[in-house]
Amino acid sequence: YQRRVHGWEDFKKIPLHMGTLIHYKLSFERADRDHNGRIDIMELGEWAQGLGMRNITFEELKRMIREVDANHNGKVDFWEFLAIQLYISMQLQSTVDIAEFVKFLNQSYG
Repeated sequence: YQRRVHGWEDFKKIPLHMGTLIHYKLSFERADRDHNGRIDIMELGEWAQGLGMRNITFEELKRMIREVDANHNGKVDFWEFLAIQLYISMQLQSTVDIAEFVKFLNQSYG
């Protein structure tokens, strides 16, 4: 049984190493083809296909953006990208709500 993380104080206890941050920043920059600091739906699709998600649909991409778009600009900013990457790589699905985690990272660091 894992305890469900709810508060931002709990989020602050999730370790983040500088090497991890740099790795995801470089990944973000590769995905951000036009270098405007945001990943749009086309760039997200290219990035996903590069990861082997060949059959991902436009609707799935829109849903992905909606789930992490904390500032509601229709694009994925770096902190939103970082949140989803950490959420997946640290296997936080069973303990952390993705929307709350993205909101935390955006307000804490973005």
